[in-house]
Amino acid sequence: MHRLSLLITLPLAVVLVIFAVNNRSLIEIDLWPLGFVIAWPAFVFAFVGVSVGLLLGGLLAWISGGATRKLARERKARIRELEHTVATMKTRFDDTSAAQPRPPALPE
Repeated sequence: MHRLSLLITLPLAVVLVIFAVNNRSLIEIDLWPLGFVIAWPAFVFAFVGVSVGLLLGGLLAWISGGATRKLARERKARIRELEHTVATMKTRFDDTSAAQPRPPALPE
């Protein structure tokens, strides 16, 4: 797993560094209602945009999976309840069968 991570991470890091080096020119963005200008290299705006997109996408995916996670929690609780019921019934059956005499075996 570690090698796979390196296999993916290293080429991606090289691509990001090359992108950052090739896009060093300053870009000015005027935030009109606020009355100030931001002047950053182009790659910063690209990285910020991608990062915000990834975070929002992850948040939306997590929110949309809420119903599934709730159902899984409910089913897990129900399974625990049923396992407890089965264990209780097994104990009762063992106690009951030990108290009753066994029927005689049939001849072959």
